[in-house]
Amino acid sequence: MQASGAEYEPIWDPEAAGPVEVGVDAIEIERIAAALDRFGLRFLNRIYTERERDRYGNRPAELAARFAAKEAVMKALGTGVRGIRWRDIETLPNRRGKPIVKLHETAAKRARQLGFRHIAISLTHSRSDSIAMVAATKLPGSYGEDETT
Repeated sequence: MQASGAEYEPIWDPEAAGPVEVGVDAIEIERIAAALDRFGLRFLNRIYTERERDRYGNRPAELAARFAAKEAVMKALGTGVRGIRWRDIETLPNRRGKPIVKLHETAAKRARQLGFRHIAISLTHSRSDSIAMVAATKLPGSYGEDETT
């Protein structure tokens, strides 16, 4: 909402974003396990970066969380699966185990276009499902509002 008290107006332009954009996705772990069983390395190589494959390649729940992360990031970028390559979104842990999103090529280009500075992520899974939630934030002043409002 604007500081002047004007009514809320959604951003309809698909090439624009607000100061914060979010994305969430959930996937059944069994779907990822089935894809691994059916397609093996072909599936892993198509979806996951080399570092993700090395770290999580035999752990379906962790792979499912990263798959959900990729989808959630694509939603925050406003693209869905169009125009962003799966491997251009990478989720790895920092030294304390906190998941960190690293963007490459097509995803990094889209984030720059929207003025995003940071993408925060949270991952979780139960016995049956993996869920990812992301929040992308813009560079201060890149969305036409005074930082003090």
